Amino acid sequence: MDIKRINGKIIAGIRHYFRKAGKKKAVLGVSGGVDSALTASLAAEAIGKRNVTALIMPLLGTSNKENTRDAENLARQLGIKRIKLPINSFKKSFSRLPWKQNKIAHVNINARARALLLYNYANSNNCLVVGTGNKTEVLLGYFTKFGDGAADLFPIGDLWKREVRALSEFRKLPKELLEKPPSADLWKGQTDEGELGLSYEEMDAILEALEKRKGRRGKRKSSSLKHFDKNTVKKIRKRADANRHKSMPAPIIKVH
Repeated sequence: MDIKRINGKIIAGIRHYFRKAGKKKAVLGVSGGVDSALTASLAAEAIGKRNVTALIMPLLGTSNKENTRDAENLARQLGIKRIKLPINSFKKSFSRLPWKQNKIAHVNINARARALLLYNYANSNNCLVVGTGNKTEVLLGYFTKFGDGAADLFPIGDLWKREVRALSEFRKLPKELLEKPPSADLWKGQTDEGELGLSYEEMDAILEALEKRKGRRGKRKSSSLKHFDKNTVKKIRKRADANRHKSMPAPIIKVH
């Protein structure tokens, strides 16, 4: 893995996209995790720190205070504008809905409220919304449709989680971010690996093997999956298949 080449390619890609779109400013949600920290760092270098705004959007009473503090510190270190905006009041309005919400619907409000705020800021300030998802999350569908899956550009969307860590180390991001267990902060004590039931190292390896095997259709199949437990591979494949619709445009029923 040529991390220096990857770093340069992403920065050039961000610059090209903004130039092509005719935009100079970006806004992104910064959570206190490594993905959003890396994305903010790359965006600040690509288009200039004065042109990047971080929205820090905790759910007070649920979000880890350490994450909020780390997000504010990161924005300060990068020299980008930061706005702390708790989403509690936005989420509270959903309590008046005339139907009972299940757990998934209730939790997904968090991500969708944040997306609404990001796009409201972007529209109001002539910005593009920069997403913070990585390739592992995208393939697993481990994001909320029209929530953290809503963005104009995903700079690290082609990086496996291990590559996110490697690039973050290369860019000398704070150690506390690199060592922190990944978490979407959906509820108290929630971690990505705990919810998914596997380490990111395992998920990366299985997803990469599945991707290579898919690319070898019609040729001799790769035996790289033989190193993994069959039930674990089945679980990963099932989740990826079930969530593939999240990464695809909504179909249009043709009548002409």
